[in-house]
Amino acid sequence: MAKSLSQQDVRQYALVGAQARLDALRTEMQGLLGAFPELARKRGPGATRAVAPEAKSKARRRGRRRAMSAEERREVSERMKRYWAARRKEKGK
Repeated sequence: MAKSLSQQDVRQYALVGAQARLDALRTEMQGLLGAFPELARKRGPGATRAVAPEAKSKARRRGRRRAMSAEERREVSERMKRYWAARRKEKGK
């Protein structure tokens, strides 16, 4: 005699199956990206968000940029003003 499954049981089995399929797709995607690394750099509407494993590890190593204090921003501003003034002056020659 067949036992009927509750809706919760069906959902749990579906979740397990979906997770297995997702794992298989990820494995396949990693294989494709390994074979065709240029796919990881694709941009646009059809682009995937996947990143090649070696690119992901490089991105992880980069640290966040330290926030500048108000005085540091002022110094950068003054330095850039001098730089662009010199460029305009040289361009006018």
